[in-house]
Amino acid sequence: MYFFKDNEIIDKCYYKCFDKTFISALVTAESIVFGFLLTTMVTLMQLNNSAIKNLIDTNRFPELIQYNKTAVIYSFLSVILTCVFLLTLEIQIPYYNIFVAIWIFVMNMVIFLSYRFLNIFYSFLKR
Repeated sequence: MYFFKDNEIIDKCYYKCFDKTFISALVTAESIVFGFLLTTMVTLMQLNNSAIKNLIDTNRFPELIQYNKTAVIYSFLSVILTCVFLLTLEIQIPYYNIFVAIWIFVMNMVIFLSYRFLNIFYSFLKR
């Protein structure tokens, strides 16, 4: 939507979506995801079921930790970028288009990385 904001209809939608209330809600949601990812990792480390033991025996547990670590880092970066975006909504910053593109990229990465980790996490809870 951002890349087509020269269109009048999309331009109005763009500015209605990116108001302070919406961005504040995004910061809240991203913070919740960040905390949830940290909590799931602690829970995973405390599980003693056969699936976790198999991961430890086959030396795949560090890979799972790395999946979580990557998701947590991107989630934290997303919170920081959204806070910066919220603070600079009314200020014209240089290279604004690049900043928005990076912000959208990080937001998408958080979605995909969180899904990857949580999908694996819930498969361990089922066993």
